Amino acid sequence: MAEKKEMDKPQILAPSLFGSCRLTITMMCLIGSFNSLLMTINLGMVIVCMNKGDHSNSTCDAGTSSGSNFTSDSEFQYQSTCGYNTTEESDVRWDKNAQGMLLSATYYGVVSMQLLTGWLCDKFGKMKALMIGGSTVLGVVSVLSPLIIQYAGVPFFFAARVVMGASMCFMISPVLPLLRRWTTSKEQGLLVGLAFAGVGLANAATYPLAGLICELSGWRSIFYFCGICGISWSAAAFFLIYDTPGRHPRVGVEEKQYLVSTQLQSLSKKTKTVIPWSKILLSVPVWAVVTTNFFFFAATKGTVINLPLFVRDVLDFSVTENGIFSAMPSVVALLLHLVIGPLFDRVRAKKIFTVTVVRKIFHVIGTLIPAIMMFVVSQLPPEQKYIIIGLITIGYAMFEFAWMGGFSFAFMDMAPDYVGIIQGINNTIGLMPGFIMPVVISNMTPEGTPEQWSYVFIMFGGLYSAACLIFLIFGNSELQSWGKAKDTSNIQIAKSLETVVV
Repeated sequence: MAEKKEMDKPQILAPSLFGSCRLTITMMCLIGSFNSLLMTINLGMVIVCMNKGDHSNSTCDAGTSSGSNFTSDSEFQYQSTCGYNTTEESDVRWDKNAQGMLLSATYYGVVSMQLLTGWLCDKFGKMKALMIGGSTVLGVVSVLSPLIIQYAGVPFFFAARVVMGASMCFMISPVLPLLRRWTTSKEQGLLVGLAFAGVGLANAATYPLAGLICELSGWRSIFYFCGICGISWSAAAFFLIYDTPGRHPRVGVEEKQYLVSTQLQSLSKKTKTVIPWSKILLSVPVWAVVTTNFFFFAATKGTVINLPLFVRDVLDFSVTENGIFSAMPSVVALLLHLVIGPLFDRVRAKKIFTVTVVRKIFHVIGTLIPAIMMFVVSQLPPEQKYIIIGLITIGYAMFEFAWMGGFSFAFMDMAPDYVGIIQGINNTIGLMPGFIMPVVISNMTPEGTPEQWSYVFIMFGGLYSAACLIFLIFGNSELQSWGKAKDTSNIQIAKSLETVVV
């Protein structure tokens, strides 16, 4: 007991966070996650920007078009709108199938790399190298994207998007393992939340930023700007990010001792325990979260990815307005994100209800309200476009209740020692809608009519409803009998300490 108290003392005498290396690394993770999303989710606005002059096709008669260098490939067209080749920004045309395929391509790479990146982080601990490599590849492919689109066509651009998805996984997946070495239990919630705030910021900022760049200099510049951001981050990370406090040349002695001493106990408990695979794979609460996540992600990601296309097809807004209104749901969601986490902690701390009941209350709020909003939107005419945007914003933003206080972090309650493994399974299955939904929606909206889009929003409402019911009926956040590894001796303390410091 006395030994444990000695270990806990440095937590009280924590060095200032302001100006510290751990804050610098956290901010680099924030910017890195922001850049990763910026480079991958910008395609929706790129498509809108490419087709902003789509009405010009009506001015060309069939005879002129047939005599031109028009490309009849249904997947890729790089053409003049009136019978001769140009390099105008609006001269790229993709049909609905190609658009859906390209929007989904990134998620093939993301899903395929989930388990590999987690294993590489745990096995070798070279998070800095993985993150720099991922960001660099993202940046280079983004800068090359206009050339790939113009001279190689959809198949090669699809492959490039898959590579970008895999690279994004290499960039973002190491963030948590890295922050484990640079945070303590007292600061973990703050710093981890801050690091991943870049995802919300990117969702909020990408569409208006891309819309502005489109208006100023065309769709190619969106790729160039985002790619340069990624490459610049890699250069900065080489000097600012280090895998452990012991390897950082500028970390102060006080901060290094603080991090090492407060992590010593938890590191000493790391053993080569046998993973209860059979119990994990046969657990109803685990599969309740996994299946809930699948339907939930299909609804939320389907909304945010396709919103610029819906605004373009149905609502009469300019490209700049499209970017602003498409970003509104993410902006409000980001604000709620910062509030709901602390709110959940306060409700849970009062112990009025069990953690399972608290999570289910938050979950119902975060899925039932969005479902209602989506059903209402499906019945509104395009003339009520501001009401439609408002309802979509409310519906999308409310998902944060389910995400921050509902099903999403139930793994941490039911199996705290196997969160990484279960989360890997959850992400592999749960992120699949990322490449399924764009294709499904593109096939549901071949002409992009209001009626076709109404069916899409009915589908979103159904997906939210399914996510609501599955966790409400089968979800459980109580600690499972297999959820914690047995305590072991402190034989490996010296080795663990050496791992942190060296």
